Amino acid sequence: MSRSQLFVCGKDGGVTDSMAGEMASTAASKNIGSATREAESRPSRRPRFDSDRRGAVRSLVESFISLFVAVLLFRTFAAEGYMISTGSMAPCLLGFHKRVECPTCGETFPFGVAYDTDDDSKSEELARGRSRAICPNCGQRAIDLSEVPRNHGDQLLVNKQAYLYRSPQRWEIVVFRNPAKPTEAYVKRVVGLPGEKLQLSDGDVLIDGQLARKDWDRQRAMRILVHDHDHQPDRDPGFRSHWQLVAEEAVDVSAAANPRGWRIADNGFELREGNERRPDREPFHWVEYLHWIRAGGLHETSVALARWPVDLPPSSVPSIGLRFDPQTATLGFTGVLPVEMAQRIADLTEDVPFRQALGELQAASHIAPLIDGYGYNPNEGGAVPNPVRDVMLSAHVEWERGSGEFAMQMTDGSQDFTVVFDASRREVRLFTGAGDAAARTGDWPASLDKGATIEVSLFDKQVSVAVNGQSVLEPLPFETPAGTPAPHSAVRFGARGLDVRVAQLKLYRDVYYTSSRARHGVNRPHQLGDDDFFMLGDNSPLSHDSRRWDEAPVHRSLLLGKPFLVHLPSKPGRLRIGDHEMHLRMPDTERVRFLK
Repeated sequence: MSRSQLFVCGKDGGVTDSMAGEMASTAASKNIGSATREAESRPSRRPRFDSDRRGAVRSLVESFISLFVAVLLFRTFAAEGYMISTGSMAPCLLGFHKRVECPTCGETFPFGVAYDTDDDSKSEELARGRSRAICPNCGQRAIDLSEVPRNHGDQLLVNKQAYLYRSPQRWEIVVFRNPAKPTEAYVKRVVGLPGEKLQLSDGDVLIDGQLARKDWDRQRAMRILVHDHDHQPDRDPGFRSHWQLVAEEAVDVSAAANPRGWRIADNGFELREGNERRPDREPFHWVEYLHWIRAGGLHETSVALARWPVDLPPSSVPSIGLRFDPQTATLGFTGVLPVEMAQRIADLTEDVPFRQALGELQAASHIAPLIDGYGYNPNEGGAVPNPVRDVMLSAHVEWERGSGEFAMQMTDGSQDFTVVFDASRREVRLFTGAGDAAARTGDWPASLDKGATIEVSLFDKQVSVAVNGQSVLEPLPFETPAGTPAPHSAVRFGARGLDVRVAQLKLYRDVYYTSSRARHGVNRPHQLGDDDFFMLGDNSPLSHDSRRWDEAPVHRSLLLGKPFLVHLPSKPGRLRIGDHEMHLRMPDTERVRFLK
């Protein structure tokens, strides 16, 4: 079996067995109680007592046999448990993995490992790609996994009757038989339905030539965490916070006679302008997200430079990709320019403008567009990252005083989308571009008065807005012109005329469906038959699915059911007895959840 396949390699009877225990216990107690009452109503003779005891034991055995038959019927016709082995649905559903805590920022994330490899194995595969991880939150590299215990995959409870009276819906998770090997069970997400023409384009799914868009619940179920502001390195001088005051707000408020703008407060930001009489005349104060990375990357960065230094022969500059373009008068670089290399080149010349430009380039090269990275996947090389525009910002906002406005603004690289929460008018408005007329208007949610979680997304080329998980505006679809470069700063929030605090800042991205090594639905639409489905995994770079199989479709007859509960997720635990330490599987109650 290919290591990139996510299939359900075994069946787990955890939930079924626990139900069996309860039913058996109840049945046993009823029969034992009945036998005891019969014994009390008859003369106390030893032979009769032995007969009653044998009758109770017989009843108990019969109860267990009946229970076994009931459980067997239940698993055959109603629900059954499966364990996930590989990671093609990560991070939504996890296969065998290691639970990693970043030593720099403290973020906990799963890192996939081979399901058929022993923990103690020193195979070439583990030594090459599975012994080191990269934190998806702060970018810390080479995190040692040698002492991290391996953890089992998620265990699902599957409703086997789900599709007897209806067909799977788009974006549902489905368990089905492997078309090439029916003895194996796979778990994927349905993206193409019977009779449709499906094609993947720029990470999205096109159905009959139209973009397939997800509703709000599906967006939240499929989103992938990019950055959590609550987890920042405490003692890392090389790290830069991803949330920064915009240039005009970057002032030393402690030295200002009349401090204005945002202040850093714990793991969030606060603004104190609630006493403004005319907040509509005040400027917005902004905090923007800059996707700072430590090293690597394939993005292009350039700064202005009028001329190349006279005292610096090009042949003396290390061949690291530094470029000077005299026509555009720019100095450029691909990826992150290492500070040591920039310093080495600066020491070769006395040209002040060049040295300044080189310093600007080195700092700016750390800011990159968002890409479809997975902290779950081993860093084995070969995969080319894709820039993503489908982002979602989540923040907890607390209004304290004032009648001003709070705003969240996003861009796809071609136009801005601004959601304004107006406390004076008590309404929510959505603006596109620089227009003064609102494209969408909605009522002020009452939950905002006491503080609420606001979420805004650009998933599937539509603007969606929700407060405490409930949509408050009709989604606004839009188009992004072909060839539009991905923005370096895609998200920001701002306010004016308010005493307000913003915390719990989290940035997510949508699944980006890759086309590398794909056979079906990439260069041209794939036509599905009347009983065929097109399946894709959330972990698109790793997933072996309808894009890559010899035969793309999954026939209706291969469907096994719909997973509805992650019922026994686990996490590693440790038990120390003296000098001996044991690794145990512990229930991870935080990840027990129903699946939509």
